[in-house]
Amino acid sequence: MDALPQVSRRQVLLGAAGTVLLAACGTSDSDSDDDLSTDSSETTAAGQGGKLALLLPAEQPVDVPLRLPLGLADKDGSFDVDLPSTATFLLRDPDGETSAPVSVPRHDHGVPRGYFPLRTTFDKTGRWTIVLESGKRRVETTLDVKPASQLPALTAPGDLLPRIATPTTTNHQGVNPICTRDPVCPFHGESLDQVMGGSKPILLLVSTPAFCQVAICGPVLDLLVERQASLEEQGLAVIHAEVYTDDTAKATAPTVDALGLTYEPALFLAAPDGTVTDRLDAIFDGKELDEGIAQLVP
Repeated sequence: MDALPQVSRRQVLLGAAGTVLLAACGTSDSDSDDDLSTDSSETTAAGQGGKLALLLPAEQPVDVPLRLPLGLADKDGSFDVDLPSTATFLLRDPDGETSAPVSVPRHDHGVPRGYFPLRTTFDKTGRWTIVLESGKRRVETTLDVKPASQLPALTAPGDLLPRIATPTTTNHQGVNPICTRDPVCPFHGESLDQVMGGSKPILLLVSTPAFCQVAICGPVLDLLVERQASLEEQGLAVIHAEVYTDDTAKATAPTVDALGLTYEPALFLAAPDGTVTDRLDAIFDGKELDEGIAQLVP
């Protein structure tokens, strides 16, 4: 089977008419096995081309609960399409066995592109196929499931966030600018190591609006800014960390390296002691954000 196409952190995906495709950004300027897969096989019941895009790296761990954000594109590769309100997903394992159908609602509240967050756990290693069915449309994509020991170490639910100093307005920690949003966001007053072990649940967002603006880093940060008053009332510690050390966007910041991130944006929801309760990677909307906060602050 042909290798899946990859996309780097700095690349922008463009459709046939210059339409920006929705994708998380990848790690570096060079291709790597850890970058994102955004292509798929093109099969539909109606014979009309289409693409199902996994907006995360195409290698995922076995026996780990996963949230897989999926986008739907037309036959030319543009994500500027009308999405169904709900899509049905099937998982086909490496032995050809197919799972029971799972319905996933479309999410697009407050973000420029819709997506489907599929939550699942792969129980065996090998190449898996994800199939989306909606009306006459049937599209699929594949990913490789491997032992976690063969994949880059990531800060996952159940792990502790690294106790590191994130850049603040009083101490940039060598990161300048500390926020590429215009205007600068209000979430640089406290450092991660200062809030861990306190009384506040933690939201840590890693994103870079200036260098990922055509994707989703800016819009997801805006979701937090819009909720600033509510987040403060609920007693949450909210921290935004940029991806790069400076505006050349060549070197990643220590926060990114400590978390093992090869893409952005990534939102970590954690208990006051820093234990990660959930992650929202690549894209999330207002509804998923609010649901995650509700679980963090009952």
